[in-house]
Amino acid sequence: MGPGTRFLHRARVQLVGANSGVDIICFWRTTSASRPRLSYRPISTLPSKREQHSYRFKPRVVKQTLRINHPSTQNAELQALQRVDELLADALKLLQSPTAPKETSVVESLETCEGLAKYLKSIFESPNASEEVKSTPAMDLLFLDEQNEAHRNSQSAVIVAAAIRNQAVEKLSDTAYTIVVDPKVFISPRILEIYVNLQSLLGRPDTLSHVLSLYANKPVPQPGTAPIKYTAANPASLAAAVPIQIANEALTAAIQSNNLPLCLDIINTSVCATAFHRTKIFKRAVIPLFGFSLTPLAAYTLASQISVYQDTMSPEMATNIAFAGILAYVALTGTIGVVAVTTANDQMDRVTWATGTPLRERWLREEERAMIDRVAGAWGFKETWRRGEEEDPDWAALREFTGLRGMVLDRVALMEGME
Repeated sequence: MGPGTRFLHRARVQLVGANSGVDIICFWRTTSASRPRLSYRPISTLPSKREQHSYRFKPRVVKQTLRINHPSTQNAELQALQRVDELLADALKLLQSPTAPKETSVVESLETCEGLAKYLKSIFESPNASEEVKSTPAMDLLFLDEQNEAHRNSQSAVIVAAAIRNQAVEKLSDTAYTIVVDPKVFISPRILEIYVNLQSLLGRPDTLSHVLSLYANKPVPQPGTAPIKYTAANPASLAAAVPIQIANEALTAAIQSNNLPLCLDIINTSVCATAFHRTKIFKRAVIPLFGFSLTPLAAYTLASQISVYQDTMSPEMATNIAFAGILAYVALTGTIGVVAVTTANDQMDRVTWATGTPLRERWLREEERAMIDRVAGAWGFKETWRRGEEEDPDWAALREFTGLRGMVLDRVALMEGME
């Protein structure tokens, strides 16, 4: 070889310390009559096209990637699993008390479970859990054995981490369920909210319908009694109604798990309950009805004052005419308003009311129809022009359930192109 012959040298450097797991490839060119000129760059941050012009060696980037799992992720999940075991032991101690536990103690235990669930979700979905390392053709040839070994180790680490996480999730879900279903624990709205949110985070909504049923039917323990005395619950009382926000969150978790029977059970135990209907009437209809009952008295008082400002007829006749006019105006406008509210259908998508359904029932069961509409939108085709073509057994069951509730799924007259 002559004095101007060029040689390509390559070295692989493993960094130790804070950047453990990151490789650096060093390149340099030499000639028989020149000093080596060294340049280096981490594989995970290869130079851009503009920067590559300043390097004598321009590596080509290929699509093949290598995933290196950080051992810190496994350690974090192992610590979380140990914390779950400690929490389970604390929960069992709480339930072994001879008296009914306080609501604050139960809330603290469930909030600890919720915090661990968020922590597990964050470390599992963290972008630092694995790094993508881009390779060059020379790397594939020189370090093929090391790459395959690292890839196998990475896959094994990912499987182990997933198994650890699933075990922790199952223990968290079982611990929360054990706390809530214990006869000594009173399920308050705050406890129910935390439990639904926790199971939604864990992706385990299978027990939500049962807990929603216990919320209305579970006997209430009397505090400060030993042995504990229980009071029978009234499932039709206003306090037994499941809040609509909690019911919607539970339904969202059930839809995400693709469990149609669970969705229908949640609808039955929440918005279809008598307690929910009574609560809606009390919160949204009592005040308007009370004001409407005072309308005749207010109308007569106003009519008697108006009769003073005229002299064409007797005050008694003027009062009667003004009173009748005010009542007619209020009754007419009120009736139009009620009909407009109860017959509004802009919010309806695929589920509508059957013909002949009373207006009061439409207003009272609107949340039920809206939930069934959400389920139908999640199970059916997303394209509007394909609606009505579903033939799945679950879809047939949903159509039958909708018909039994006095509703129509995919009314032909309202479908696209069928007006």
